[in-house]
Amino acid sequence: MFGTAFIGTYVLWRFGRTTSKTIRRMGAAGIMITLYSTAVITLFVPALQNTSVANGMTIYAALPFFTAAIAWLWPREHPSMLTLTASAVAMAGIAVMLGPTSGGPRLGDLLAMLATAATALMTVAIRRSRDVEMLPVAGLTTALSALVASPLAEHLFDLTARDFLVAAGYGLGPMTLGLMLYVIGSAMIPSTLAALIATMEAPIGALWAWIGVGEVPAPATFVGGPIVLASVFGRLLLEPRTEERPEDSRRAECVRSPFDN
Repeated sequence: MFGTAFIGTYVLWRFGRTTSKTIRRMGAAGIMITLYSTAVITLFVPALQNTSVANGMTIYAALPFFTAAIAWLWPREHPSMLTLTASAVAMAGIAVMLGPTSGGPRLGDLLAMLATAATALMTVAIRRSRDVEMLPVAGLTTALSALVASPLAEHLFDLTARDFLVAAGYGLGPMTLGLMLYVIGSAMIPSTLAALIATMEAPIGALWAWIGVGEVPAPATFVGGPIVLASVFGRLLLEPRTEERPEDSRRAECVRSPFDN
């Protein structure tokens, strides 16, 4: 609800009286991206409630491989060997850092896999539909997610003032800024590269868990985390534009900044 309020306010400020017209102009591609991103938000929360954070984030580390496979089959976007190598290195680093616990698969593991697949589909769909305004998509995503969650929010009014403050911070930070920046940025770079950058969420998530709730990282985190970060930054530094096709540079010029007036 907070995320919807924050993004909705910005969308209304950005598009003004043309907001409804912009939403209608999204077409089937915009609806598809909205459904994929809603699935990501809706599935990942219960995934982490029904499995360990280690398992959930390890499964999420497969995102570059999901994305590479979908990008290969759908828009025929061929990731470079360096990106695939960097993805494998990132996967290895997260496997070291957040190795799955024993005891067999759980419901949360399945939900995390579905959320990862939905993220990959969303990333490729955004890349394929860069003529779609992504800010309204982000706003519709949070609104739809709130509608899906509302029947399950039976303890909503049991939350304390501090809980609501934390929820507002989450709505403003990861949900509003994070979602907006991801959907806008994914339209400007190759799908597999966007997914590779997203794997940084695992080591950074472990850091926030340490700061926020006192979950001290295991020694393996201090080994795997730098591997993930090195794979991402190494890919960005060594081959920044190899995968960009000639038409990409022309189309990127057509991607409007959310801050353009």
